[in-house]
Amino acid sequence: MKAIRFVIPKTGGNSFRHQIDKGVTFYDNIHYHPEHQITLIIKGEGTSFIGNHIERFKPGDLFMIGKNVPHVSRCDEAYYKPDSELTVYSISLFFKDESFGHQFFEIPEMAHIKRLLSQASKGLRLEGSDKEKVSQLIKDCQNLDGFDRFHTFMSILNIFAQSSDTRTLSSISYISPSKQTDNERINVVFQYLSKNFKENIELQDVSEVANMTPNSFCRYFKQRTGKPYTTFLNEMRIEYAGSLIAATNDNFGSIAIQSGYNSISYFNRQFKNITKLTPLQYRKKYYRKA
Repeated sequence: MKAIRFVIPKTGGNSFRHQIDKGVTFYDNIHYHPEHQITLIIKGEGTSFIGNHIERFKPGDLFMIGKNVPHVSRCDEAYYKPDSELTVYSISLFFKDESFGHQFFEIPEMAHIKRLLSQASKGLRLEGSDKEKVSQLIKDCQNLDGFDRFHTFMSILNIFAQSSDTRTLSSISYISPSKQTDNERINVVFQYLSKNFKENIELQDVSEVANMTPNSFCRYFKQRTGKPYTTFLNEMRIEYAGSLIAATNDNFGSIAIQSGYNSISYFNRQFKNITKLTPLQYRKKYYRKA
């Protein structure tokens, strides 16, 4: 399994691509491309990996991913079961720096958009009321053409750039394309972890998946992602635990076990360390009644 330099189909007579993805799962290999990407998740749940950031994705989430940033949205394992009736649905916009002319983002009126594109090299997530505005504009794009389509797209970038509700994701900025050899092992490791993080994973197990010794793997993982392997795995587990706490009434001990923790006290420490909230505080803040 290799990380892929993804080729986005040409847009014909349009300066940017409006793409709808529907199916059983989203594309689940880590990939990158020279286009900037704005994606609205309409249907589907799982784990996203953007740069070196990991978090759960769910319907309503809105991301901007800069050019050459390695990323993937892998659906939960339930989507991969043979008898699954689950489906996914997203809308994405793709564009290059030069899509509107090589000097377009250099004019004074585009200075804030240029800053946005630079910030997107770490991946961005839009939240709050601005997310609702942009989400609707993204949906509107599919029914527009010509100048109206272009104007709507510029409005999307303008709101994104001016919003105070954007959150930077990756702690590492990605500007140049990653080497394929750098991404190969990360892709294999991420696929393995996303499938098995609820189980007891020994360092030896994941090292063998990467075809490395444990010491070499730990060094490689830290160099490649900017964070230790154990931190990455804990973040993956706590993101999942948070989704259960927000969506169910399961007790915290049960959620800890479902998320891959055998020790409740260790789970509580990791949860507080990563989310800055206790499980109880998290439920009070984020619980969503069905």
